[in-house]
Amino acid sequence: MKVRFLGSRGSIPTPGNSFSEYGGNTSCIQIIDDEGNYIILDAGSGLKNASYYSLKSEKKESIILLTHFHWDHIIGIPFFAPFFSSKYSFTVYGPKDSSIEMYDTINNILAKDYFPINLEQFAANLKFEAFYEGKKIVFGNMTIEGIWVNHPCHTLSYKITSGNKTVVYLTDHEPYKKRLHAQHPSLSHYNHNADLLHARLIDFVRGSNVLIIEGEYTKSEYYNGHVGWGHSTLNDAIQVGLDADVPYVILHHHNQERTDAQIDLIYNKLMAFLKKEEIDLQLAFAKEGSYINI
Repeated sequence: MKVRFLGSRGSIPTPGNSFSEYGGNTSCIQIIDDEGNYIILDAGSGLKNASYYSLKSEKKESIILLTHFHWDHIIGIPFFAPFFSSKYSFTVYGPKDSSIEMYDTINNILAKDYFPINLEQFAANLKFEAFYEGKKIVFGNMTIEGIWVNHPCHTLSYKITSGNKTVVYLTDHEPYKKRLHAQHPSLSHYNHNADLLHARLIDFVRGSNVLIIEGEYTKSEYYNGHVGWGHSTLNDAIQVGLDADVPYVILHHHNQERTDAQIDLIYNKLMAFLKKEEIDLQLAFAKEGSYINI
């Protein structure tokens, strides 16, 4: 299984020389199984980069998994080249209650006041399906599951398993111990118990080979006006990996103000801390255009 990073920035695209190493496009990841089947996680501005790999692939059918519908995770939709070719078929999944609601939500961002074309003008065969915690689908050799996470709107984390390899993609999640947003109705039996909700998340992540998780803020940034915005600190993100005994943690959804030099500095500090504490963890910051084999 291969994981390719096509957009690793959070909140807004950030062009410029200071952001070239880790990339300025917003969230988009491609996962490919051993037979070449691929899925796409999130449709940020990095989805434009995914066009090249999709057009190059022999596979004409794929799925796109949206974690939620904030701008930085869907802004690439009208710029994905395969959507404009009848050769391709895609099923788009996301955290809505029905396929109709999924369709309407996506089509609303393409209303004439915002964009010159809408979904009816896309040539590809598109289907829209709701996803939710407890649902399980199979595509190619990959099994996909989801879990609700802590963000101001209904948001999913996805777990992808192929053979004996598992990747968890966990973005836009604020630790339950810090701030509780309105939970999905299916979680009402937890009664907003932060410890139980966190334990449930750790159970979901445990057993994965790689955890791709957002680390939007430093601790000082988080407490300086960002509590309740639905994002993690770098330390909290790493702690999820440690709590779940994941050997490889990749930090993603980089803050829009974070330059390459600043990320390098943070990485070096984190690695020094892990070494000092004798914590055995492989750690990386996602770089746009890079990939890993699992």
